[in-house]
Amino acid sequence: MIAHRLAFLLLALPAMASSAAPAACDRSLQPPPAAGTPQRILFVGNSFLHGHAPPVLHYNAAAVTDLNGTGYGGVPGVFKQLADEAGLQVSVASELMSGQTLRFHLDEKRSLITARPWDAVVLQEYSTLNPRKPGDAAAFVAAAGQLEAAVHAVNPAARVYLLQTWARADQVYRTPGGRWSGQTLEAMQADLRAAYAQAAERAACVAGVLPVGDAALRAVQEGVADRDPFDGIDAGKVNLWGPDSYHFGPWGSYLEALVIFGRLTGRDPQGLGPDSRAGRDLGLTPAQVQAAQRVAARQLQAGELKPAASPAVPTRP
Repeated sequence: MIAHRLAFLLLALPAMASSAAPAACDRSLQPPPAAGTPQRILFVGNSFLHGHAPPVLHYNAAAVTDLNGTGYGGVPGVFKQLADEAGLQVSVASELMSGQTLRFHLDEKRSLITARPWDAVVLQEYSTLNPRKPGDAAAFVAAAGQLEAAVHAVNPAARVYLLQTWARADQVYRTPGGRWSGQTLEAMQADLRAAYAQAAERAACVAGVLPVGDAALRAVQEGVADRDPFDGIDAGKVNLWGPDSYHFGPWGSYLEALVIFGRLTGRDPQGLGPDSRAGRDLGLTPAQVQAAQRVAARQLQAGELKPAASPAVPTRP
């Protein structure tokens, strides 16, 4: 069991860390201690973390310190429950605002984000990278680097992660004239993947990218999740989406939390088992819980999902 856990930890170490980063920039996160001072983890982002509707929106809210006082539990609440199930000591906080970019958090919420010396900080950008110019990653790359620097000014040992978002079914199938209209989930995900990789590379010291979007696409490509919710959900497949078909529903949110859990703790998500309380609380069956755990584990072990299906964001000269 110990050897298995160590093997998974080694496989789960961040694959997106910059090759240009200095040797001193080593943020490989070891599993939080089973006893003693909890690891202090902050989530920064928008509704792609706090969730769109119940049961995710207010899930486990009492166990999450909401710095904005909005009462969200969301995916941070699910993550906290998974950590509890695994017997890990974590203290979870969130700074989440619907529909906002990392530039907003940098400009308006910096004092909240830098008020404490966090052990790990998860940063999540707007789902189309730029609400005014979908697909344009320039503002995201700049804001991510500045937020990372702000976090490290308070605690140089903090581990900063970027949470890679997912291709939106509505953008691909129901947004005429949009950036990804008439293309594929693969095309949009390729743009997101490239943008998050670039942001991680440009920042001085990002620990890695949490491949949530790649895990969602893997679920689709492997036939676990339905590709297009607008034509109905195929028999035997799960629905990634919530009612608006761009936020995640319960299964997608559980998958998101599992990817975060696996990368931040080094634990194999499959070790949580089919009776995971978080999965049950979200209304999932044991089979659906195990399917999400398998997809998360495979994505964490495989690294980047290939092939990329659209032009990449330009890389640093």
